[in-house]
Amino acid sequence: MQWLLILLFTLIISGCQGLQNVEPTNSVLTESDHLITITSVEFNQNCPISHQQQEGFFIATGKQSSQSIYEPFNIKYLNSQTFNSTTTIPPHSAPDLWNVMGESFSLPVPNNKRIRYYRNWFVDNPLHIKTVSKRAEPFLYLMYEEVQKRGLPTEIVLLPFIESSFDQFAHSNKGASGLWQITAPTGKSFGLEYWQGYDGRRDVIASTHAALDLLEYLHDKFDGNWLHAIAAYNTGEARVRNAIKSNKKKGISTDFWYLELPKETRLYVPKLLAMADIVKHKQEYQYQLDFAMIPASPAVTKVIVNNRVRLKQIAKHADISSKQLYALNPGYTAGYTLKNRDNIVLLPKNNIEAFYNNIDSRLYVRHKYFIHKIRIGESLSELAHNNNTTVSMIKQANEMSDSYIIAGQRLLIPLID
Repeated sequence: MQWLLILLFTLIISGCQGLQNVEPTNSVLTESDHLITITSVEFNQNCPISHQQQEGFFIATGKQSSQSIYEPFNIKYLNSQTFNSTTTIPPHSAPDLWNVMGESFSLPVPNNKRIRYYRNWFVDNPLHIKTVSKRAEPFLYLMYEEVQKRGLPTEIVLLPFIESSFDQFAHSNKGASGLWQITAPTGKSFGLEYWQGYDGRRDVIASTHAALDLLEYLHDKFDGNWLHAIAAYNTGEARVRNAIKSNKKKGISTDFWYLELPKETRLYVPKLLAMADIVKHKQEYQYQLDFAMIPASPAVTKVIVNNRVRLKQIAKHADISSKQLYALNPGYTAGYTLKNRDNIVLLPKNNIEAFYNNIDSRLYVRHKYFIHKIRIGESLSELAHNNNTTVSMIKQANEMSDSYIIAGQRLLIPLID
């Protein structure tokens, strides 16, 4: 019976006008074997394969909604309901990113004194958890997505929790800076740039790429041992390598827990693992710790500015405060983007529509868009054709993984010069 329902649903959304000569003869259904046999079913020969099966040809239907650009909806709901012209799709509530991450943690967490100490410390300092998790809100999904793309342990997303308490303006007395606490020489070795008015260590996107490049390098150098790599991220490759050599000479284990390392590093890895263990079992601490809820969906989006522009001006066009924009883009230390280069600027996802609706923003952005509100009967293919662009460009601009659209949804449509 389930396959028959799937068939009927497919026909409903396929755009066919009906069936012809449908004559179920010799239909047999028994409770013992749950077999359905339907013969002599002929479909209308004029009913083509649904264009909705092709990229961009899904026809928008449903009641007019106020869904904004980038606002996701529940595809599972769509695929499990009879879909017609009056169907409305409820807003999709993204799961809590902390829960999503916790489910994919894979690094072993031994029950030792150092880990127990930091687990208890976090539990005894709930304000720290609340404050830092709130600071992480704009950046956590961005980092999680990049870690997932590279196939790295999800626990690495928590390193800024340990390194900088997710303070993008953090600066140590050893010269480390930014969310990932990278020093200038190390940053330069892994592609970060430093210009008058710009510090790559504080650029959220650039520093994330550099930090993960460094961690991948260290993971390779330490033969796939993640605890050694993470320790080396904190104290340097040479110290960890020397500690390993020393243990080999003594004939003792080279496992991280037996290495003679600086106290800060000996506590650094346990602190990360303790935090990961709490996130993984967050439900057990729900009455003690208050994690800021962070949806597992993008909180910010990128625009490319190819001119020298004050952040204050960009903020005005995006209808946010200068302080809020600078908090997302601390790499621009002088408060303006740089000339003669592509500057990546992060904007809150919810403000991107206001930004592109302001025609003044088109004077300095590399990619220009206008906002289009989807009407019943439209498709991405039609929009692409009418606006001299492509379905893939529309999907990329709106961070869409599929071609489903609904009436009332607003999309960014690329403007072709």
